[in-house]
Amino acid sequence: MKKALSLLLAALLVFALCACGSADTASSAPAASYDMAVTEADYPAEVEEYGGFAVTGGTQLESGSGAAPEGSPEKLIYSASATVETTEFDGTIEKLSALVEQYGGFVESSSVNGSNYYTQSRGYSSTRYASYVIRVPSDKFSALMGSLSTLGNVPYSHTYTENITAQYYDTDARLTAYQTQEARLLEMMEAAKTVEDLIAIEEKLTELRYQIESLQSTLKNWDRQVAYSTLDLEVQEVIEYTPESRMSYGQELALALTNGLKRTGEFFKDLLLAIVGALPALVILAVVLAILIPVWKKRRKARKARKNPPAEKPKEE
Repeated sequence: MKKALSLLLAALLVFALCACGSADTASSAPAASYDMAVTEADYPAEVEEYGGFAVTGGTQLESGSGAAPEGSPEKLIYSASATVETTEFDGTIEKLSALVEQYGGFVESSSVNGSNYYTQSRGYSSTRYASYVIRVPSDKFSALMGSLSTLGNVPYSHTYTENITAQYYDTDARLTAYQTQEARLLEMMEAAKTVEDLIAIEEKLTELRYQIESLQSTLKNWDRQVAYSTLDLEVQEVIEYTPESRMSYGQELALALTNGLKRTGEFFKDLLLAIVGALPALVILAVVLAILIPVWKKRRKARKARKNPPAEKPKEE
């Protein structure tokens, strides 16, 4: 009996292994699907085999070499960041606007920050600063960077160059291939004879047009970046330093003491303001406590009395 059972289990195991092998072979076989590519070599074969309307077969698109076609310009994206220090903030802002206009650029975004009324009321002197994102034609980019010194002192300047020639022409080649496929599919759609063929071709066209629009958007974005360079500029207002204006050590100590006393006085002034502002809430809180505390004490006393009743006096005989 045991021997027969062992033979049965072995037979089941062999059958299961054979079934798994068949499933793996079936899953590894290439499934029929609609391919994106329709090449010159496959087009006649498809016409003969599927009546001229099937869109299966063909070879997938391969990325191009990325090399620029002969005579085509390189695609370079220039960008820079810089800081300008100035003692005449308003005048520098006006000069910057005129400079950008002179080179045919435009300000993409800007922000200006300065002292507020609170800091002014406290007697603090604060400087202003502005941030700009400037776009300028790439052939004017070097001239603009060289003109920053006319606005003030330039303590920081850094230029970046990104070469996208390979990616650009590779994407352009893919776009051309997709557009060629689109034209072929449109020809096949005009000659379609069945609804199934029309549906299959329309599905392929939908996928293909999505790819085309995506590549066109990428190329347009690169064209804008190549045509107009970007400058991130900060303009900072500073106080001019001269050797004669340097304070002695005693003057620095006196200034530190004065500032310390000033900050201490401001702290107590702010504290007094906070206390005065909280007085209404403190009065209400005091009234509530004055009512609740006696009630709480009375209840506490009653609880103690219930827990510890007075001992009864012994009766006299």
